Amino acid sequence: MIFKNIRIHLLLIATSLLLIIVPAINKAPSQQVAENALAAATQFLFLVDTEEYVQSWEASSATLKNILSLDAWHEQIADIRDMLGPIIGREQRDIGYTRNDPDVPLGEYVVLTFLSQFRDRPLAVETITLKLGQDDEWRVAGYHVQYGDPPNA
Repeated sequence: MIFKNIRIHLLLIATSLLLIIVPAINKAPSQQVAENALAAATQFLFLVDTEEYVQSWEASSATLKNILSLDAWHEQIADIRDMLGPIIGREQRDIGYTRNDPDVPLGEYVVLTFLSQFRDRPLAVETITLKLGQDDEWRVAGYHVQYGDPPNA
């Protein structure tokens, strides 16, 4: 029961952030912004894929850190990733960008979508929201995984 409540809590946080930011994403980023944001997302995903959850939280934005403590992040991401199983493959599908849109908190955002395959969930979509920090570094502000039922379920 606790596991289900934690998953629901993380899902609600991620969904709330996505509901605010995704509608505001209205244009493609410049090549430089896209490359920098993709590099930050790739590094974050590597840390999560290799179960370096503490480092993934430390590398995330203040936005994510304000929503989830290190302990809460570690517990929730570990539970979700345990349910998915190891990553098998991932392909970037989409990228969007917005800056100072009235519908989102002030800042620059990039949303990347990946079509992903995990051992226990072969059809999944990972959505990563990145926010540009004051240090001009892109950091993850939200991570959401949408998946179907596992085979033979």
